Amino acid sequence: MSRPGYMFLICPDAELLHARINELLEQSGVTDYEKKVYWADEELPAKFWDDLTLQTLFGSSKVVILRRAHKLKAATWDTLDKTIASLSDASTFFICLESKWERKGPPVPAVLKRRKCWKYAEKQKWFWQSAGLDEKTISSFVNKWARANGITIEGPVLNALTKALPRDARAARLELDKLDLAAGTERKVIMDHLGIIAHAEEMDFFQFMNAMSQGGDPVEVWRRVLTNHSEKDSMIFMLTASLTREARALWMMLHGEDSAVRLPPFVKKQKKTLAQRIGPLRIARLFDIVMEAEIGIKTGQRKPEQALELLVASLTSLFAAPQQNRRRY
Repeated sequence: MSRPGYMFLICPDAELLHARINELLEQSGVTDYEKKVYWADEELPAKFWDDLTLQTLFGSSKVVILRRAHKLKAATWDTLDKTIASLSDASTFFICLESKWERKGPPVPAVLKRRKCWKYAEKQKWFWQSAGLDEKTISSFVNKWARANGITIEGPVLNALTKALPRDARAARLELDKLDLAAGTERKVIMDHLGIIAHAEEMDFFQFMNAMSQGGDPVEVWRRVLTNHSEKDSMIFMLTASLTREARALWMMLHGEDSAVRLPPFVKKQKKTLAQRIGPLRIARLFDIVMEAEIGIKTGQRKPEQALELLVASLTSLFAAPQQNRRRY
């Protein structure tokens, strides 16, 4: 397969993008390369442009990946259009457009459609597109995983499995990893194995955290806590560990230490906004909330489920937007 110098990947699912890039590199025979990943929702450094145009000292290949390219401004597309025209022979450039699909088709920004790089890629068919996992594509996703791992799944089991799996490729792969272990030496998934898959209607742990910190539906947060009794013992310790890391990151970003926080730019931007919203006193309070929960369990004053419910109540109050001062008459 001949190797195109650049390619557009249009998909909202980061895991599917990662898998597709690896497939394309394998098909093109590119093996010895240095991978460089840049994010379009922050200012692109000079090194990005050098990686696209300059040869390497020892003639090795470079794979340059631009994530969230749908966020680029028109002026940057102008520069990128010209740069792609002089792309180094040593560089393979993947441009990822990651906004959610609309009913009318893949969401290619209008500002991009006018550029020469897009028109030429469209003519050469240097693009790949996927709306992500849905009712139509989940079966092929599972079948591909099963073939790669030498696992047999019969029709009724496959049908039930595709209905149970989440529609996020990374989350789905985590569930499939559980089934890989359950399949054992027989390498066969049976109906009984599907009981280990997390129910689709349950929020995963990170969604749970996001619901609290981003002002999500408090009813949904409490539903997760009060209905998932089997998770309570493990969930409280997951939550306290995560909260400690979260508090440290928020504190550092509030005090200008952003560079020391290793997160994708768009996540870091969300966290910084949160840190500025809740301020230093409430960030410090996060550490107190964690300590109170852990001491309560270790001293036997509270059962894990009691500590969890009190902790979530404290977090719901802490992350809530401050009420406007009431008007006094």
